[in-house]
Amino acid sequence: MPQHAVVAALFTGAAIAALPAQAQGGAIGRFPERPIRLVVGFPPGGATDILARILSQYMPEYIGQQVVVDNRGGASGTIAAAMVAKAAPDGYTTMMVPSGPYTIGANTYTKLPYHAVNDFTGVSLLVWVTNVIVVPQNSPVKTLPDLIRIAKEKPTTFSSSGAGSLHHLSGEVLKRLTGTDMTHIPYKGAGPALAALAGGEVTFGFTSMPSAMPLISAKRIRPVAVTSLKRMPALPDTPTMTEAGVPPPPGLDIREWYGVIVPAATPTPIVDKLNAEMIKVFKRPDVQKRLTEMGAEFLGSSPQALSKQLANDVATWAKWVKDVGIRAD
Repeated sequence: MPQHAVVAALFTGAAIAALPAQAQGGAIGRFPERPIRLVVGFPPGGATDILARILSQYMPEYIGQQVVVDNRGGASGTIAAAMVAKAAPDGYTTMMVPSGPYTIGANTYTKLPYHAVNDFTGVSLLVWVTNVIVVPQNSPVKTLPDLIRIAKEKPTTFSSSGAGSLHHLSGEVLKRLTGTDMTHIPYKGAGPALAALAGGEVTFGFTSMPSAMPLISAKRIRPVAVTSLKRMPALPDTPTMTEAGVPPPPGLDIREWYGVIVPAATPTPIVDKLNAEMIKVFKRPDVQKRLTEMGAEFLGSSPQALSKQLANDVATWAKWVKDVGIRAD
């Protein structure tokens, strides 16, 4: 074969081999070409919303496009999740999820219009967030044992960010551990739940530290215990549940991770790009400082790690949901 023919054949073969990669790589290389929607399944003011707004504030520096937070509250985040599951898998619709409502909701709702594991792909586990038991500032409750004693003497109510949320289930677990009968009052998100608590509408509440810290700092509510295994730097004088004499059941971690998911068929290169840019945001020293002040701990993970965590947590919470008899519908 003449030399020029060999060269031509080589170039032709290379071009043909490169076509699929170029077609996909070119699209990925331009991504994103317009703003990215970051869906939050709760009203503004809760930890999910706070963490989403950190991404919306800093991520444009890295991707050259806006990240627009879209609050779609209702049914413990399941309405928003159903919307994201049906969105185009192109990376332009993402969702910040807290592990509690998302993985517990998969077990408390009998007819969800999506599959909590199969219809989504993980982008990254971003942070662990400790939950906290809080009371109104003027409450006579000073400690967790105080709360348990009062709950055994008279009707007691507790608030949560919604039926079937981790905060709801935490209250049910506390009831079982202490042999008390406390009435659950669900609200449409952590913000409304905390406002009701500060106003004295309920005896106490379970909530996330990022949601609670502004009201704790403003002395509108008081913490009595954190759900982590160690005290948190943001609340150094607040004991853990174990220190307060009510350790969580073995194997049950009453904390939440927060991460970002996308529709299941989103191309891997787009997922990887989102993962890398989001982790850059949460590795910033100013963001790290803010996380510590909120009671959150940076994680950062591969997309595969989040997808695996989703599957594991859905299975783990199934047992507890059955044991305490929670149904959200």
